[in-house]
Amino acid sequence: MVDARHFTTRHALPQERAQCWGEAVTRYFGHLDAHCEEPEAFEAQMQAYQVGPLRVFSISASGNDVERPPRHLRDHGSDYFKLLLQLEGRSEIMQRDATVTLGHTDWSLYDPAQPYCIHSPRRYKHLVVQIPRPKLQGFAVPNLHTSQIGDVQLQGLFRLLASFLGSLSDQLPTLPGAAGLPLSETIVGLLSSTLAAHQNAYGEHVCLPAVLRARVKQHVQAHLVDPELSLDRIAEQMRCSKRYLHRVFEEEGVTLDRYIWHSRLARCRDALAEAASSGARVSIAEIAFRWGFSSQAHFSRAFKERYGLTPREFLQRGEAGDGQPSSLTTH
Repeated sequence: MVDARHFTTRHALPQERAQCWGEAVTRYFGHLDAHCEEPEAFEAQMQAYQVGPLRVFSISASGNDVERPPRHLRDHGSDYFKLLLQLEGRSEIMQRDATVTLGHTDWSLYDPAQPYCIHSPRRYKHLVVQIPRPKLQGFAVPNLHTSQIGDVQLQGLFRLLASFLGSLSDQLPTLPGAAGLPLSETIVGLLSSTLAAHQNAYGEHVCLPAVLRARVKQHVQAHLVDPELSLDRIAEQMRCSKRYLHRVFEEEGVTLDRYIWHSRLARCRDALAEAASSGARVSIAEIAFRWGFSSQAHFSRAFKERYGLTPREFLQRGEAGDGQPSSLTTH
């Protein structure tokens, strides 16, 4: 399963629940001021999931306000953007002299490095995604970029992102760890598409390499099982030259070929880790072939080069309780 942490005010004394909530949101989102409508009747639950490089939070709470005032801007929180999907209730986000009211399945992307306030007068449920800034490199994120923009040509794309995030919210508790990376690339790819479409519609500059890079990553994650996945196939699918693909991936610090193989190795590593933790009997060759390798020998060499252990050594260490992926060094 994806790594998860849970928080609830249920076990706190009624008079301490509001304070506990303020401490929890500060721990996960940087220093925030929390104000509850009815402190002693307040209740909140939050689940935090690690989905690839993204952190995803499912939050259900009584009415409250959370605010990042200017005095807290240097605290943790400036290294990512936040994408908020309203699943239940209504909320208002206020930032940079703008206010957006969110109802069911509305979403907004905002910059927590700037002062903001989220006002939720009654019980609500949010899905919040923390997106590292480099993932949206090349985009000028609009003030409170939101699904409520009136341009009807953008609504289909915005609803697609909302629908995907809503489905993700339902499935988070049961997602296998191996699903984290491809899901994160899909989220970033869909969001990048909405940013690009918005900027094109309003005549703003779009960094096309950033859009293409997000699309390529999404395509790769969706086709890792295909042993024929290659630079040629991707260039044909994206309708661009291989040379341009190489240039687009220069900012990643890794070639596209290596990105493909690293992604396949990560899927295999996660499958081996899950097998080790569950005690299931697995075939290393079957796992390798499932994720696009055509030679077990090549897979074993590549795995050891990447993680410092052969697949069998990694599996044995996991069975002994000391072979989790986080303990491995990548090369």
